[in-house]
Amino acid sequence: MFSNSIYATTTFFVAVILFCLAIIFGLGSKKHSPRSFAFAIVLTAFWVSCTGTAYLFWGRDDILTALFIRGGYFFGTVIPFAVFYFALTYPDNYKPPVFIRAIFISAGILTALFYFAKDMVSFFGTSTAITFSEQTVVGEVFKTSNGYLGWYPGKHIIFFFIFFFGSFCAALSALWQKYKQQTDPTHKKETLYMFWAMTTGFIPAGIFNCIFPFYGIFALYWPGIIATLGWVCIIGYSVIKENQMNVMTVTSELLVIILILLMFIGMFAV
Repeated sequence: MFSNSIYATTTFFVAVILFCLAIIFGLGSKKHSPRSFAFAIVLTAFWVSCTGTAYLFWGRDDILTALFIRGGYFFGTVIPFAVFYFALTYPDNYKPPVFIRAIFISAGILTALFYFAKDMVSFFGTSTAITFSEQTVVGEVFKTSNGYLGWYPGKHIIFFFIFFFGSFCAALSALWQKYKQQTDPTHKKETLYMFWAMTTGFIPAGIFNCIFPFYGIFALYWPGIIATLGWVCIIGYSVIKENQMNVMTVTSELLVIILILLMFIGMFAV
C-alpha cells in the first residue's frame, strides 16, 4: 500500500497536466470548439484536484474528506454537461444560441445547489435557504479492508448516475448525428474519430470512478483518474488537427509554469 501523500501527489500531478492542457487549448486558438474543450478539461482538473485534496485530509478530518469527495462528484456531474456542449460545437465551431448556453449554466448552478446547499446554509448562518442532506451523493468515509479510501453512497446518488450517463450519451448521440449529416469527407472522418475517442474515454471513467465505487470497489478509483489523461490527449489530438492550432508557441510558454506548479505540489503533498 502507498501512503496518502503518494496518492495525493500523483493526482495533483495529473491535475497540473490537465490545467496546462486547458491553457494550451484555450490560448492556442480563438475558435469556439477548442475553447469549449478547454473548459471541459478545466472541470476535469478540478475533479482530480478534489480527489487529491480528499486523500490529503483522509485520516485527519473525515468531514473534509467527504466534502472534497462530494466536490469530486459535483465536477463529475458537470463535466458531462461540458462535454455535451463541446460535442455541439464540434467540428464546425458552431456556437449555440444564448438560451442554450443559459440552460447549461443553469444546470451547473442547480447541481451546485443540490450538492452543497446545506454547506452554504452553514457558512452564511441562515435557516431560510434550501437545505439538502449532507449525504446527497456521498455518505461517511471509511478505510476498506485492503487499505483504500472508501465511502458509502449517498441517498440521492441515483441523480448523479442519471446526469453523468445521460449527458455523456447525449454527447455521443449529437456526434453520431453530425457524423451522419456530414457531407465533407474530412469532417466526416474527424467526427467519427471524435465519437470513438469520446466513447473510449467515457468507459473507464464510467466503470472505475462511478460504478465500482457504488459497489464498494475503490482500488481502481485512483488509476481511473490517471486514465483521464489518455482520453484528454486522444480527443485533444483531434481538436488540434481539426483547428490547426498554434500549440508549440503556447506550450513553450507553459514550461516555466509547470515547473512552478510542481514545486507547489511537492510542498503541499508532503
